[in-house]
Amino acid sequence: MLNFKQEYIKCYNDKTRIYFIENYLSTFNAMERKDVPFKLFPRQKVFLQSTVKYNNIVAIKHRQAGITTLSAAWTCGQCVFAKKGSPENILCIANKLDQAVELTNKIVTFLDQVPRWMWGNEYYSPDQTSEKNKKSIYIKRNKGYIQLFNGCKIYARASSPHAARGVSSVSVLIMDECAFLTDGMASFSSAVAAMSAVTNAKCFLVSTPNGKDQLYYGIYSKALKGENNFHPVEFKWFQDLRYNRNLKWYRKNNKTGEIEWDVDTVIDKKGNIVYNEERWRELEREGWTPTSPWFENMCKTFNNDEQKIAQEILVSFLGSADNVVPIDTIEEQSQKNVIKITEEWSLRDLAVKETWIWEDPNPTHRYICACDPSSGSGEDKSSIEIIDVDAVDENGTPYFNQVLEYNGKLNGEDIGALVDRYARIYNNALAVVECIGGYGDAVVLTLMKLGYPNLYYDETNVLKTYTNDYAKKLFNKKDDEKLPGFRSNALRIQMISNFVEMLKNNSFRVRSERVITELDTWIFKNGRPDHMDGMHDDNLTCLSMGLFVAQFYMLKTDKIKQKDSCIVQSWYINNSTNTDLNTRHLRENVSISNRKEMARKFNPFERFLKNNTNDIVNACIMLGGFKVKK
Repeated sequence: MLNFKQEYIKCYNDKTRIYFIENYLSTFNAMERKDVPFKLFPRQKVFLQSTVKYNNIVAIKHRQAGITTLSAAWTCGQCVFAKKGSPENILCIANKLDQAVELTNKIVTFLDQVPRWMWGNEYYSPDQTSEKNKKSIYIKRNKGYIQLFNGCKIYARASSPHAARGVSSVSVLIMDECAFLTDGMASFSSAVAAMSAVTNAKCFLVSTPNGKDQLYYGIYSKALKGENNFHPVEFKWFQDLRYNRNLKWYRKNNKTGEIEWDVDTVIDKKGNIVYNEERWRELEREGWTPTSPWFENMCKTFNNDEQKIAQEILVSFLGSADNVVPIDTIEEQSQKNVIKITEEWSLRDLAVKETWIWEDPNPTHRYICACDPSSGSGEDKSSIEIIDVDAVDENGTPYFNQVLEYNGKLNGEDIGALVDRYARIYNNALAVVECIGGYGDAVVLTLMKLGYPNLYYDETNVLKTYTNDYAKKLFNKKDDEKLPGFRSNALRIQMISNFVEMLKNNSFRVRSERVITELDTWIFKNGRPDHMDGMHDDNLTCLSMGLFVAQFYMLKTDKIKQKDSCIVQSWYINNSTNTDLNTRHLRENVSISNRKEMARKFNPFERFLKNNTNDIVNACIMLGGFKVKK
């Protein structure tokens, strides 16, 4: 006969709850399609053992690893064996309330499996007909809140800045699919504040990867380096006994180009193998890749979508998010082009620590100085990017080069003064200021007040938005006059598309680690490029604008000028007295390709009208290829 007292003591003393879970709980096995005893896998035991040694655990897992279920089973044990007078307050947070409720329902399912005798004499009697055996262990039980007779409480909350409101003294926090939480950092901060007064409170962050988000990736990556108080636990698919049957490894032989195979030892007809984590870690270090019938079938199920496979199976942060810029492009830019600014770096602006400088100005080069100003409130920052338009690498290949970057809290006149200073140093760079939201107007006004000589002007006759109408009044411009500053309202997608292509073909070379960080968290949201929650894309927007203007304004204008110069030169050759036309073109910066502007400024045939007809005919033949009737 089972000795209840001894069993209770054994379960109580095992703080990992492994004995309790394996001997008294069951779970649904999807592969066998039935409830089975909850027999733990080796990595699941590692997770539970970690709960004794560490208060804070961040777990990275593949899809269907069973860690959410495991957390629910452990939480059930904590409620059953809670100390008298010290009940557990458990807060479960997920992206949506229904997801959090699903977790609490798992906990309730396990609570209902607990033998009645574990709850004490008030809830158990050997007499099967006793009312004690029918007495509910729940005082309250609804969608978002559960309270047990022993005082333990379980809350289900959706992620939000107020997720922990009304919940005091949280002793266990479980954040499920942590990488996918909306307002994740705000939810986490709120919950941690509710835990601050509880001794040995437990915090579990569990998720599959979702790119390099601020909360989950930030905590996990620092945990690996020992830079915070979280303990990392990794679950890989081939460590799961359900999925690693007939496991084998492959790699390409660099000398022969052939695929080599290393097959794990099979121990039964089901394909179960010898479990050996040390062997697998060594194979991974040597460049081997695991596969199994289950893995291959899952890849086909995901239609061989690399992003889904990385996210759902390979527990890889790289490639797991819907990045705007391909991960391999980001990696290539980071490894080949980024130049880290160290303490010993000689190029510095001693007055502005947020400014990073990679190259001094080349007196023969042209530069773009792009500025995306902000209000300076909250986490919003202003960005200045200076781009060398005439850079050439050691192979003679021309490219656009990032030579200076500012990313900080200055705004208004201060950022305008900084643009003026940097742009003048870099050969009076073409200053392109984003003028959406009003902050850019303040920068432009400052530049005009300082007499900056090379400010970019928009064509007002193609701009139709309210902000442009306001800007016309602000700068006292007519409809047919150019407007200072750049307005990207209708050009955002084109700018970003151009920027991405330049990164992919390496025609723009990133030097800044800050830009790489922003690229890592620059994703598609509802089909539009945007930064992850809590992250930023200030520098990316600024670079996109500067490169767009460089390609489709500066270089295009240079080509027009070159063509115009050839035309003017042809007039000069035809009539040596036409030097005034050439100098007027250069002096007034007139675009000869623009017929309206050309006609308004001067008429190149004006002096011919006073001469004979033959001169006019000769000019027409040269410019238009007209045939002369005989």
